[in-house]
Amino acid sequence: MRRIPIVLACLLLFTGAVSAKKLIPLDIEKGQIFDDVTEMVDVSLSEENVGEKATTSIKAFFPAEGGWAGLWMPKKSAWEGFKTLTCSVFNASSAPVKISFVIKDLHHAGGASGRGNEGWEMRKTWCVLPYDLKPGMNEVKIELAGIKTQEGKPVNFSRIFHWGFYYKFFPELKWEEKSKEGLTLFISKLKLEE
Repeated sequence: MRRIPIVLACLLLFTGAVSAKKLIPLDIEKGQIFDDVTEMVDVSLSEENVGEKATTSIKAFFPAEGGWAGLWMPKKSAWEGFKTLTCSVFNASSAPVKISFVIKDLHHAGGASGRGNEGWEMRKTWCVLPYDLKPGMNEVKIELAGIKTQEGKPVNFSRIFHWGFYYKFFPELKWEEKSKEGLTLFISKLKLEE
């Protein structure tokens, strides 16, 4: 009789250790691709420059003027409970670059969000996370716990309205990329984890 509780306890511990919660917000391996891109940003599926154990990437070309590539009103929009977003990003440039990962939550302001001062009232409601990419393959890990919008409000992960990769879109921010070049990225293995 004493064996049954011990066996059940071991089984529960083993099951809990194995069943970490994961979500693939965009299944690139199944041919899903960004649906929200600025004009002149070109996205396509590619078999080049994929992360380890991946066979497909999204090739995203950003012109010298910059822009974004992401998802608008994603089907997988409930990110509550996830602690990290990870992905593989291959920077085809020969120099390091800075990009931004942007999240617009339930409380973001929509409308015209152009560059410069005319769009700041909208953009301050977004979460903008700068990220440095070295030339070649980068394993990106974005910690989601405690992140805030540019106006300092916690991100509400109950429903994400937009997320994406931005290049040269925030000139008002001191860390914004200053290069005069376009940029090609290969993005693969997007995953949210507990």
